[in-house]
Amino acid sequence: MSNPPEVDHSRESAVHFFLDYAKANAHPLSSKKICDLSAGRGYIARLFEKVGAEVHGYDLFPDQNRFLKTSVQKIDLQQKFPIEDASMDVVICCETIEHLPNQYFLFQETSRILRPGGIFILTTPNSSSLRSRFSQFMMESEHYGAPAPNELNAFTSWDGGKDGYFSKLFVSGVLRLRTLATLNKLALKKVHPTKRSSTSSFMLFWFPVLYYFNHRAMKKQIKQDLANEQTYRAIFKLNTSLDVLLGKHLIMEFERSN
Repeated sequence: MSNPPEVDHSRESAVHFFLDYAKANAHPLSSKKICDLSAGRGYIARLFEKVGAEVHGYDLFPDQNRFLKTSVQKIDLQQKFPIEDASMDVVICCETIEHLPNQYFLFQETSRILRPGGIFILTTPNSSSLRSRFSQFMMESEHYGAPAPNELNAFTSWDGGKDGYFSKLFVSGVLRLRTLATLNKLALKKVHPTKRSSTSSFMLFWFPVLYYFNHRAMKKQIKQDLANEQTYRAIFKLNTSLDVLLGKHLIMEFERSN
């Protein structure tokens, strides 16, 4: 793994993941159309350019671009995307969905622009980890070391202009994101492992209790609705996954169904 340039802490896990992802999938990616919905400085999108992919970068603040050779176009992820239907093979969205109030719309538009069989990779803070669950209990916050965003810091204007963004007011857990995606024909393929949280690892003694209650709930649901057993088992597996419970970030890969 090569060392990336200095990046925002929130994107560190995503950068290291995509360094490996682009390298491991260089040949198939070389013939794909890639869309980065939150390109930022363009470093992650540039990884796909380097393997020969046709890359389209978008951002609310396109002037941030420093790495992507092609120009980054402006996008507001809460408005219809300026992208044609079924035109992309891969869509990525890194550390952004937690800032968006209408997350269903993001999945809806992503599904629209993806070709059948296309891939959507989403990265976001992991509010489903044991550490984050403890933080919610203690402070109703993403991290127990800081309170949740409030009216003093919930919205940031960009350079004093009209455009701006919310802070992490809308962090969503793995089950909610899976549901929003599934409703829009995006099936969860994999939750990729990320660096593990030391706090979550320390709290692993709660795992047997968590497993027991989730397993009991699954059995009850299957008994009442046997036709949807596969769905209940998938939810149980996700909610008891050590990659989810211990990971610092969520990196979720979805596939667009026909």
